[in-house]
Amino acid sequence: MNLWLRIVIIVVALAPAITFAGEIRGAVTMGGKSIGPDVAIEVHCGDKVYAAATDKYGFYRLFIPETGTCQFQLLYRNQTPSREVVSFEDSTRYDMLVEQDGDKYVLRRK
Repeated sequence: MNLWLRIVIIVVALAPAITFAGEIRGAVTMGGKSIGPDVAIEVHCGDKVYAAATDKYGFYRLFIPETGTCQFQLLYRNQTPSREVVSFEDSTRYDMLVEQDGDKYVLRRK
């Protein structure tokens, strides 16, 4: 089979999954400043885990095909603060604040 035909078939097959995927995006800050680059983020929806990392401005972006309640988890300084988020078919913005509560980090929605 021609290489271009294979590529077209793959793109057409994946397009609905990308088109109907919900997007969760936002920024993570701590003390009014960006949390910085390469902070790992995981969103747990049922049995599936979607991963991303912050960019140099603390922004992140994930595409989640499922809709419903998920668990947003930040992997920060050997801790995993988390909170519930909801994934929709459309884009949803979740700006998060990392706060220190004693020796633990807590994740809150801005």
